[in-house]
Amino acid sequence: MDNREIARTLQTIATLMEIRGDDHYRVLAYQRAAESVASLGHPVAEVEDPRELPHVGETTAGVIRDLAQGRTPGILSELVEEVPAGLVEVTNLPNVGPRTAGRLWRELGVESVADVANLKEGAIASLKGFGKKSEERILRAARTYGSTERRMLLDEATSLAARMLDFIRSHPACERAEVAGSLRRQKETIGDLDLVAASTDQESLADAFAAASFVDEVLAHGPTKVSVRCAGTEVDLRIVEPEAFGSLLHHFTGSKAHNVALRERAVRMGLNISEYGIAKAGSGHYEPVATEEELYRRLDLPYIPPELREDTGEIEAAEEGRLPQLIEPADIRGDLHVHTDYSDGRGTIESMAEAAIELGHEYLVFCDHSKSLRVANGLSPERLVRKIEAVRAADARYDEIHLLCGAEVDILKDGTLDYEDGLLAELDLVVASVHTAFNMPEREMTDRIVRAMNNPYVRVLGHPTGRLLNRREPYAVDVSRLIAEAVSTGTALELDCYVDRLDLSVPYVREAVEAGAKISIDTDAHDEGALSFMRFGVSQARRAWVGKASVVNCLPWTKFERYLKRGK
Repeated sequence: MDNREIARTLQTIATLMEIRGDDHYRVLAYQRAAESVASLGHPVAEVEDPRELPHVGETTAGVIRDLAQGRTPGILSELVEEVPAGLVEVTNLPNVGPRTAGRLWRELGVESVADVANLKEGAIASLKGFGKKSEERILRAARTYGSTERRMLLDEATSLAARMLDFIRSHPACERAEVAGSLRRQKETIGDLDLVAASTDQESLADAFAAASFVDEVLAHGPTKVSVRCAGTEVDLRIVEPEAFGSLLHHFTGSKAHNVALRERAVRMGLNISEYGIAKAGSGHYEPVATEEELYRRLDLPYIPPELREDTGEIEAAEEGRLPQLIEPADIRGDLHVHTDYSDGRGTIESMAEAAIELGHEYLVFCDHSKSLRVANGLSPERLVRKIEAVRAADARYDEIHLLCGAEVDILKDGTLDYEDGLLAELDLVVASVHTAFNMPEREMTDRIVRAMNNPYVRVLGHPTGRLLNRREPYAVDVSRLIAEAVSTGTALELDCYVDRLDLSVPYVREAVEAGAKISIDTDAHDEGALSFMRFGVSQARRAWVGKASVVNCLPWTKFERYLKRGK
């Protein structure tokens, strides 16, 4: 097994344990071990003692050794014998986590997604904690399960594309190579990969790519185009002469709607554009274009960044000189929402701080879960007080970064918060989030969140719609009303960078900024590696036409400190 397979197996063990109802900390041990293996930069089989890895203890080290050496760990055999393996797939359904899958198994006899699909109407709704709407979502997902392929999250797609590009760029026949398609536009999820390369020996490069060790199946192989399947994903590589690289990259970046609108503009100018270049209308003779900048210049437009190419007004804005100065990753000065091992995080205060220093952050706010979220080891008031003291002590030890203690405080069902105001006043920043009772009617859910936003200590509304990409639909909420309330109360709306959230979604972020609301781009990181997810949040903000002036954590430390002291 390679690291990815070992990490996936460790996560499967954790899921099966949680379905079975094992202790939270035992489950967490395997989840953390999976993260450690997944983030390791070399084969875990080369590690003499897996206990050297972060968050790996004696028990999980033994399991890692077994997997690395091709043995089936005893704990996995025990779990598979006791828990139906099909229940792991059931956890992919919306609103169904491992604990819920365990209930469906024990109370309704469910052992697979097909069993869920075959349940009678009302069976799930009859269980405590479920309603008609949640049952409808679960049954609908189960009955259409497998009809569409799961789309890759941005980190997975980025990693796979980088591996391909490294191979292509290392070939002597390659002069330039870039990712295109929806990944270049940074769409929230990715179906397949498009790669574009420039070469004067196209056939040699195509042959090498088709024969690469990472290719599982060759779907098509010609001198200028190769289609392969790799890690379950279809990858298309197109190769052109260097002088035609710009037009090809633009064409395959898309979107289709943007390209159509641009072609219509070209026609009005007496031109035709395509992947082959630019031609005078009716001539059929396409002149190759080496760069995208040249392509736009020939159409009397400034360069339009890939993230904006969705035909949502970008061509008109470019024509009128109104393209926004988009936020850049370097504009981010801090992260306002990260977790530690005080709750369900895997990093310590110190390890998270040092990772943030490496990224160049000026400040970092630790926001562990509040007391009611027991599944995430939420902090009692007493533990929170101790954590405040620990963060203050750590802050005194670091000159390179300012460490602040906040909390991700649960918004309870009635809209009150999970800590008393007296304790909230001791925190540097409060992120308020919904983690329970997702199935409330839209008006009740909106009222619930609005009440929390009106608390004077709430500075950020965390992951405002609660969605999990590929797993859970947003809960019913009037986001436009939340945006209006954010403007009224001075509450920042979070753009959660975690790759399976990216919440708020792009249309709402754009609406919020146009309404005058402030955005907080936060990683919600639960370990050191996830701090790098900031780039994905920034890319979504760029897709929403956001500049740095609208983002609170683009403030340099001195201004951010004043922002905190000023209150709402």
